[in-house]
Amino acid sequence: MTDSRFRTKACSTLGSPLLSHLRPPVFRSLFAVVLMVWAAAVLAHDHNRADLSKWFEKLQDRKGDLCCDGSEAMHLAQVDWEINGNRYRVRVPTTPGGFQRAMAGAANVETEWVYVPDEAVIDEPNRANVTLVWPLYGPMGVSVRCFMPGTMT
Repeated sequence: MTDSRFRTKACSTLGSPLLSHLRPPVFRSLFAVVLMVWAAAVLAHDHNRADLSKWFEKLQDRKGDLCCDGSEAMHLAQVDWEINGNRYRVRVPTTPGGFQRAMAGAANVETEWVYVPDEAVIDEPNRANVTLVWPLYGPMGVSVRCFMPGTMT
């Protein structure tokens, strides 16, 4: 049974600025992991919503940084995000491996609550009609690159 909390779309979840200091063998290994994530995400793409591809490519956070092309955006269920005080929190896989397993439909993925930085919030209307989060994995753990709230009912 697939856990619908972690349906995904595609882009790398590894922070590229963090890779500049890595030696070539490590970089090749990370590249292979990114390639596998990308391939899995492409296979998971909802071809029934091809009309949203251009929209995803233009999404920007509050700083004006692009959120990628939507391929690594996770669709969150209502129980996986909340407003705590005046800040958003999201529940995302704790590791890149957990993210990959979630992309593949695994239901037993370890997650953690992460606060969404104010600048990561996307302010434009949500045409996908589902909460979206772009997790970013690095040496300090998981953070949020971009977040687009859905509706809370």
